[in-house]
Amino acid sequence: MLLKEFTFKNCYSFKDTATLSMVANYNMKDNVNFVIKHGDGDNAVYLNPVLAIYGSNAGGKTNMLQALLDAVKNISEKRMHNTPFMFPYYSDDAFLHRLAVVHDDIEYEYEYTARFNTILDKFEVLKESLQKHDLRIKGEKIIIFVREGETIINSIYKGTEYDFLKMIASNKNILVMRHAGELGWNDFKPLYQWCSNVMYEMYTQGEEDRHESLKEYASMLHLDKENLLRFSDFMTKLDPALYGISTFTRPRGDTTESKTNEKANFAIWHNYRDADGSIEQAGFGTRAESNGTIKLMEIYPIIKRALDEGKLFICDELDKFLHPLIFKRIVEMFNDTDENGMNKKGAQLIFTAHNTVVVNREDLRRDEICFVDKDEYGESITKRLSEITDEKGNKIRLDARYDVLYMNGNFGAIPEAIRNATV
Repeated sequence: MLLKEFTFKNCYSFKDTATLSMVANYNMKDNVNFVIKHGDGDNAVYLNPVLAIYGSNAGGKTNMLQALLDAVKNISEKRMHNTPFMFPYYSDDAFLHRLAVVHDDIEYEYEYTARFNTILDKFEVLKESLQKHDLRIKGEKIIIFVREGETIINSIYKGTEYDFLKMIASNKNILVMRHAGELGWNDFKPLYQWCSNVMYEMYTQGEEDRHESLKEYASMLHLDKENLLRFSDFMTKLDPALYGISTFTRPRGDTTESKTNEKANFAIWHNYRDADGSIEQAGFGTRAESNGTIKLMEIYPIIKRALDEGKLFICDELDKFLHPLIFKRIVEMFNDTDENGMNKKGAQLIFTAHNTVVVNREDLRRDEICFVDKDEYGESITKRLSEITDEKGNKIRLDARYDVLYMNGNFGAIPEAIRNATV
């Protein structure tokens, strides 16, 4: 199941409507081997496996990802106090989330509009709708349901099922999608499950939380030697001084405590040369490792699961702490969509970055590169490279140096005044 588009409005620094698009222009001469096709004939949809988001500090890159995560979490996760909204958009204006995803050649388009009620101190749903379209045949989109406020005004469901939708909608603090999806209704289940399986890394965890997460992963691999070996092999390929990775356990309390209560840790083994010149190995805990090694250990299980199961991975600052060639290799994995490639299950990667090593025609299509900029009023806007034109109205050429043009300010998304900044 793949994301086609996410449209949003009045979210964080994005005041006007903006779209995060994974749609590929198959007619472009960019690398067509990256593109994933769904449907047939005129209804066919071509989707990209990667979207790279670039822009200046505080330009709105993270806000774009956070708005998408809000929509995903509002659908897939339960909320206390009957409010489905993950983060507050404190404004008198309503905000919009619209998701379009493709599953088994069926496109599902879901959207809702809501606002914060300052009197009730809660969010309330103003509109909500779901429709689907079979991409294999000609025909109109099928409306699953339309809701306005607390009323279902249109639905394919009748009888007791329709009454159930009416009952959910009568609570203006609840999304119909989440409840019907959780119950497994056929028309709601695909999008609900897709949202439930989105993976992300936003780097909001503190250091202790990060090490605790690594312990959880170590505990899982402690019982799965095959995948522990794959993990160790991946890490040693990226560090020639690394001998391997193992797991070990220590009792949480008394040494007589059952081993089922023990939590595992990673031991990272490094090669070193002894006084007599022989090669030996020394093991270290994760706290002794570099930020780059820790970053790789954190994102490896996410990347592996995304590629193995065809999931979406959202990562803020994917390039952070990583060598440019490692960053480049991760992007290559997701764009390797051949039937025998790394990404044969249709995984997708959406990330923000500052390192421009992948901003070229070999690593990314022009419609896989997105720029986010902020105006003098603090409002963010976004545009893909494939949509940008020069002063003569011409599209950016395939053989252009995208990275050089970007750093020279041709695409915006960088602070012009930085070149004259002094301390």
